[in-house]
Amino acid sequence: MRIVHVIARFNQGGTAGWLNVLIEGQRLEGNEVILLSGMVQTNEIEDDGFLKLGGSHIPGLGRSISIIADLKVFWTLRKLLIEIKPDLINTHTAKAGLIGRLAARSIFKNKIAIVHTFHGHILYGYFGRIKTGIFVQFERILCGLTDVILVSGLKVKNELLSKKVGRVGQYVVIRPGVPPVVTHSQSAIRQKLSISEKQIVIGWLGRLTDIKRPDRVLETARLLPNFIFLLGGDGELLESLRQKAPRNVILMGWTTPVDVWSASDIALLTSANEAQPISLVEAASAGLPLIGEDVGSVSEVIQNTVNGYLTHNLDSRIKAIEKLASESELRKLMGEAAKKTAVELFGVDQFLNTHRLAYERALQLRN
Repeated sequence: MRIVHVIARFNQGGTAGWLNVLIEGQRLEGNEVILLSGMVQTNEIEDDGFLKLGGSHIPGLGRSISIIADLKVFWTLRKLLIEIKPDLINTHTAKAGLIGRLAARSIFKNKIAIVHTFHGHILYGYFGRIKTGIFVQFERILCGLTDVILVSGLKVKNELLSKKVGRVGQYVVIRPGVPPVVTHSQSAIRQKLSISEKQIVIGWLGRLTDIKRPDRVLETARLLPNFIFLLGGDGELLESLRQKAPRNVILMGWTTPVDVWSASDIALLTSANEAQPISLVEAASAGLPLIGEDVGSVSEVIQNTVNGYLTHNLDSRIKAIEKLASESELRKLMGEAAKKTAVELFGVDQFLNTHRLAYERALQLRN
């Protein structure tokens, strides 16, 4: 099968990790896979996997919207698809989903099967009511051009369907395939960070951007001065967070899941919206108990009171941290349960198998 993946930008983060695992796996299965992407923004870093996967840039296919530039991207992508003659195109993220699906459907000869992946959605947390409504209308139209819709969680699917985006029969729920994090010596990592082995460390990993709400980590840390909060990640909020951070917060900048989770006792997620909490799955695979806001598909990773705690506000977040920090045996038990969740629900094999079946279905519908 000849597959083309199109994404607006291949910046470091969960979606790039998703595609790294997917494309490598699809190639091992004998498929010809081509990756097309726009450029990252000035405050972002392109994931190393883009070069390793042999990705090609399409000028103008970035996150920002410009009618003239986007029309040029449409014709560029359409021309590329005519030359490549893929059996299937899988678009990722909103802008690439818009241009990619329109370009593919505009080619009447050699009809291409179309799959779109919602790695999240913009139903809340991103824009105001009017702008969100416009995006919803666009997605309703685009899903009429789509053979199969992939979503990274059941809750995301239900939220999209509640807005009449697509039909029930179009949807396939795919859990992320997350390679396990093999941790290093905690004492060695902490020594580098000048953290005492006796300290309770709460780890956080993600893009330092508004939707991830790293500011919630700072407000929590101010009320829990006896614990260390470790923030891993880069983004436009890095400098402002550094200026505001209390003394018990360490901002690592861009780092690896291995370093963050090796140094931590507890994993924390504070996002306002989160479709695929990859960082939590990685923390779970490292055997850490989990704490996360009950948004998006977080509840599909955190089984409340089993492998961690779902929280809803600052008060419940603080209580969950204090509970885990005070009971080492509970941390151990919940960490073991989290590791089991990561292995059983988020393995790479199930991820690739579900994609293969979804693609076969899209091809059958197109042919």
